[in-house]
Amino acid sequence: MSEKKSIEYKFCHTADWHLDYFQYQKKERWYDFFTAANECTKLMIKEKPDFVIHCGDLFHQFKPTPGAVRLAIQIFEKFKQANIPFYVIRGNHDASKAQAQRFGGTILKLLEDLGYLQYVQDETIQINDHINFTGIGEYGKTTGDVIEEVMRNNPLDTSKFNILALHGYLQGQVSDSIFDISGYQLASLGFNYIALGHYHKVWEEKENNIYCPGSTEQTSLNDWGKPDEDGFFRKSGCYSVKVILNQESNTWNMKVKRKEFEVRPKGRFSFRINENLPLQELIEKANSFVKKHEQEGAIIRFDFIGELPLGKQSLVNFTKLPAIKDSKALHIIPNQDISSIMLGKAKTGLTSEEAIVDLLKSQGYKSTTINRWLDLANETIKTLGQKIISSEEKEEIKSIYDLITEASSKITDSEIKSKSNNLSGKSKKKVSKKSNHEVILANNQELETKDTKQSNLASFLKEGD
Repeated sequence: MSEKKSIEYKFCHTADWHLDYFQYQKKERWYDFFTAANECTKLMIKEKPDFVIHCGDLFHQFKPTPGAVRLAIQIFEKFKQANIPFYVIRGNHDASKAQAQRFGGTILKLLEDLGYLQYVQDETIQINDHINFTGIGEYGKTTGDVIEEVMRNNPLDTSKFNILALHGYLQGQVSDSIFDISGYQLASLGFNYIALGHYHKVWEEKENNIYCPGSTEQTSLNDWGKPDEDGFFRKSGCYSVKVILNQESNTWNMKVKRKEFEVRPKGRFSFRINENLPLQELIEKANSFVKKHEQEGAIIRFDFIGELPLGKQSLVNFTKLPAIKDSKALHIIPNQDISSIMLGKAKTGLTSEEAIVDLLKSQGYKSTTINRWLDLANETIKTLGQKIISSEEKEEIKSIYDLITEASSKITDSEIKSKSNNLSGKSKKKVSKKSNHEVILANNQELETKDTKQSNLASFLKEGD
C-alpha cells in the first residue's frame, strides 16, 4: 500500500454575528440575528470542517443580556455535539481592549471557560500538526503595531499553513477608515489565508488571499449588499476553505467557496419628484410607487428626492403616505429630501417665479394679483437669505407682511368672491371623494383655511420666524 501523497483539511470562516442587537426596537429583529447565526451554523456543520474561525463581534454589546447568552449557548452546543472546535477573536462590540482586561475578562472568556469556544487573544496557536492560527483583536489605528509585536513573539513557521484573523477595516473598504493597512501589506506578511471581520459586506482580494464574509445579519443600510432583480437583498454567507498539502512538493493548494443562506429581505428604492405635476397627482404617484415595492415582512427604505417650487415644498409630507402607514413590511425607513426651488434659475431651466405663477394660477388668482405677490416675494426672499434671522430682520419681515396684507386688500371684491367659490368647490369635491391623500394636504395647506387676505408668503414667513 503506497503512502498518501497529500493531506487535506477544511475550515469555515464567519464573522460579525452581532447577537443581542435590538434593531429598530423590534423583537423580530432581535431574533433575526440569532436566526441568521443559527442558519450559518447549520450550513457550516454541513460542510464538516475540522474547525471554525470567527473574526469578532460575536455579540453586539459588551454585556449581553442573559437571554442572548442562553440562545448563543444553544448555537455553540451544536458545534460541541459535532466535535468542531470554534476559534474566535475579539471584535470592538465584544469589548474594547480596556474592557477585555478588566472585570475578569469578557463574555468570550466566559464561553471559553464553559468549553464552548477557544478565545484567541493576540497570539499564535497550533491547531494541528500542519496549521497555525494567529488571532488579533480590534485595535483601531494601532492594529499594525500589534501585528508586528505578535509576529515578533511568534515567528512565522513557513512549513505550515498559516492563518491570520483580524477585526478591522482595510484601506479601500470605507473612506474614513482609521485602520491604515492595505491588503498588499498584509499579504507581504506571508500568511496563507487572511480572515477578516468588522466590514459587513463581502470583500475579497484573492490575489492576496484575503477574505471577509460580511455580517450574518445587517446592522445598517450600509451593510446591504447587491440586491436581486426585484431590488431586495436577501443573502448572507460564510466561507468554506479546503487546504491540501502536497507532501512531495511540500506546497499548499487552497480552494475557497462562499456558502450563502437567506436572511430577512431588505430593499432601498428612490422616487424622483416631478415638480411639474399637480400636488394631488404627485402624491398619488408616490403612493403607487410605495405599493409597487411593498413586501410583507421586509425592511424597506424609501427615498423621496427632488425639488419643488417654493410653496409646494411645504405642502407635502411623503413620509405620511397611506401606503406607508398601511404597509405590511416589518419596518419602513422613509426619507424625504426635497429642496425648494428658490426665486432664480432652477437646474431644470424653469425659473421658480414661473413655478410660483403656475401654483397661484391653479389656486384661482388673477395675473394682476400674482404680479403684486411676486414683487413682495422677491423682497421677502432677500430678507430670508440667511439661516439665522436677527431681531432687526424680524422687524423687516413684519413690515413686509404688512405690505402683503395691504396688497391683498386691493384685490377686488369680485376676485375675492370668485376665489372663495373656487376653493369652496374644490373642498366639497375632496370631501365627497374622501381621498386618502386629504390628510397629507390638510396638515400643511393653511392657505386654504385662512382668510384670503393672508397669502402663501404669509404662511412662509410664519414658518421662517
